[in-house]
Amino acid sequence: MVHRQRVLRNGKTTVMRQPRHWIARTFLVVAATAVVYVAGAAIIGWDDLRGHLGAFSTPLLLPLAGLSLANYLLRYLRWEIFLRRLDVRIPLRASMILYFASYLMVITPGKIGEVFKAGLLRERFATPLARGVPIVLAERVYDFLAVLLLAAVGLSFWPGPLVGLRGGLAAAAAVPVLLALFQVRPIRERLLARLAARPQLARFRDGLEGATTSLGRLLSPADAAWAVTLSTVAWACECVGMWLVCRGLGLDVPLGQACFIYAAGTLVGSLSFLPGGLGGTEATIVWLLGKVAVAGPPAAAAAIIIRIFTLWLAVVVGLAFWVPSRRLLLGRTTTAADLPAGGTG
Repeated sequence: MVHRQRVLRNGKTTVMRQPRHWIARTFLVVAATAVVYVAGAAIIGWDDLRGHLGAFSTPLLLPLAGLSLANYLLRYLRWEIFLRRLDVRIPLRASMILYFASYLMVITPGKIGEVFKAGLLRERFATPLARGVPIVLAERVYDFLAVLLLAAVGLSFWPGPLVGLRGGLAAAAAVPVLLALFQVRPIRERLLARLAARPQLARFRDGLEGATTSLGRLLSPADAAWAVTLSTVAWACECVGMWLVCRGLGLDVPLGQACFIYAAGTLVGSLSFLPGGLGGTEATIVWLLGKVAVAGPPAAAAAIIIRIFTLWLAVVVGLAFWVPSRRLLLGRTTTAADLPAGGTG
């Protein structure tokens, strides 16, 4: 039996999208991705691409996986700190399951599927959406800022032209400015008043006020200092992974340039709002590698390998947590029996 996630709205219960609906979409994206990758391989030349993939240094596979897992664990630590900052108390093991199971949703457009974490916090642990949603939003904000910072650092090592990137980088750089303005209380209150003035949102004013207050707290300078640092270290692991991929393919790409290539590709993918940045991130990585004299087949091989370890490994992790924990994630109530053997943490 499929249990639907519910959200309280003005005293009435409405139905959220079922998590299984998101999972179905995830597998559709996987199928679409396979088609895109095969088409790209046909254009580039399958034999050349296969040759470069086969020549990759296999001893580097384990370090690549380790770097991505380090990224996931550091961001999980950030999740736990955010929960405590907003006084959300749930069993540690349940929190870990909820967090990592949501990785199954990373290939939804703009990662919007991850919002289901807030729905599960509300449904399973009675956490108001005014606290759950700001945590998810803060995660995305700090991820974006960390990747933007890494792109800025990598840019200082970039020898190639920036034609075609200036607009995207300028748009990305505007995000910190908007966040700073959001921290100004009169501006935040005016934004809230404008939202509440809309007839369809007026009845949610209390919830919106609570959500903006919670988000403002998570984005405060005190929290931003450690959150940006932690997030940057996490995403730096992926940049090092990009460098290792280039080394494994015999490409002469220094660490600083690899950092810029991966960070810029990730920013383009994020701003495209495509599922998981698919297509946009890979194309940007291939294009930027071409700007430093890397031919098409090895550049495509590098894009495929880094995406296996920075995107598709996350989907596998999410599936690994989701499958054995469906009772906890989809059940009506949370009890000790819902948790895997080993206690609640």
